[in-house]
Amino acid sequence: MHNRQRIGYPLPDFPPQDSETSPEASSVDQAIVDHSLIWRMVGWLGSLTLALDKACQMILQRNPNSLCHRYPSCVNPDKARSDQRQKTLETADHLLHVIEEWEATFGEKFFPRFATRSGFD
Repeated sequence: MHNRQRIGYPLPDFPPQDSETSPEASSVDQAIVDHSLIWRMVGWLGSLTLALDKACQMILQRNPNSLCHRYPSCVNPDKARSDQRQKTLETADHLLHVIEEWEATFGEKFFPRFATRSGFD
């Protein structure tokens, strides 16, 4: 939820018609993003620890003054059901910060070239 509203996909654009007589407009339901989809994505990002470690190592080789390994976690402890989920959220948060620095340092996208290959050529 965002601002107490469910997150959904945009509705298709229908040609302007009378809203009372348009069968398309009255029969379309907005597709909602399921909460489990979001957790699966965050969980996947949080599981990329090898890619995170290798990316930090490569950034530090290129820029020894980088603080990529010291990003503080901004994850609220109330957002996790367990300590393991908290760690996964923190890893995902750290990875998102490192991705930004990676792209600025190397001038290429982190996904899919680096991360899907786990950082190895």
